Amino acid sequence: MITRLYVNNFRCLVNFNAALEPFAVLCGPNGAGKSSVFDTLRLLRNLGTGEALLGGTGEHDVPRLEFTDWLDSSTQEFSLGFSVDGYGFDYTLHIEQKAAYEKPRIIKECASCDGKSLFERSLDGVDFERGDGTRASFPLDWRQAALAAIQPRGVNLAKLELLKTEVAKLLILRPNPRSMEPESKAEARHSDLSMTNLTSWYRSLAQEQEWTDVLRDLLKVVWPDFRSFKLVDAGMNTKTLQLRFENAASKPTLLFFHQLSDGERALVGLYMIRAALETNATRTVMLDEPDNFVGLPELQPWVLSMRELLDENHQLVLISHHPEILSSSGEENGRYLWRENHTAPTRIGPLKIPEGMAAGEAIARGWVRGE
Repeated sequence: MITRLYVNNFRCLVNFNAALEPFAVLCGPNGAGKSSVFDTLRLLRNLGTGEALLGGTGEHDVPRLEFTDWLDSSTQEFSLGFSVDGYGFDYTLHIEQKAAYEKPRIIKECASCDGKSLFERSLDGVDFERGDGTRASFPLDWRQAALAAIQPRGVNLAKLELLKTEVAKLLILRPNPRSMEPESKAEARHSDLSMTNLTSWYRSLAQEQEWTDVLRDLLKVVWPDFRSFKLVDAGMNTKTLQLRFENAASKPTLLFFHQLSDGERALVGLYMIRAALETNATRTVMLDEPDNFVGLPELQPWVLSMRELLDENHQLVLISHHPEILSSSGEENGRYLWRENHTAPTRIGPLKIPEGMAAGEAIARGWVRGE
């Protein structure tokens, strides 16, 4: 799980430090920087897994850097702390873009495990220790992250593989059921930001029978008449998702995923996330406003079932304005983000709730600030 995040010179995040627990709720006014925190993690995940290049034009590439408007600096700094299977990892990345017409480049990158260096990277190349204790180095395109490029061999690099896997399993989502595509042409290793490729992600996850069984059992609790999913051919290499419902009083009903309501599609997505966390297909979930399309009677059981899984290796971080989520999170799990004005950096602190008042009510009245 992510234990620490440092960001400097990315949008409104300046010398921004956040410590995270297995469960955390980020709240605060619009424009405070909550979504920027998640976008930072998505940037690091895409670069760290090799799915993105700096200066590229692909779907996940980073054509240019988003600097803080009022800072006179051409460098962005990022640092992540992870706890993985009892190890403590630190990962640092510095990116530079000197002029708007130049392509960004990585000028510094390094990772360590329990204080011992795993690799270091500069403009000259990548330097790391082999499994036999000798050192090796190689040049690397400035647009590409070394974390994605190093092939793990040996004891130290086996630890690096743990870090790479943890970064790859970061699930960062802002679900929008209205954008979810009804058909899939290929499997997707992870969901995209809006869960547009939900069916493609389902095709990938469904290869593990354990995940399919967990998802089916979860939805049977939500919808007592639900029985099963089925991937149905819809053309050349194209699949669509079908759900089967039945009860003793009527014939079975088959519904395609796109025939469900917005809220029902959102629920399927939320419980796919829940099943992925339980089966370790993901271990850290960052979810932006899951309450947009789901009512409280359906949302609260999902939040509680997610919290049952959380420990030092399973994490849930929510962005939410929902009073019930805020109140149930408690002061110990709440993080309040705010800015003094539009040219001030984001600040973060623990919730400070007046005694005898629920968090949701205090925030609605404007009586909450972080330290």
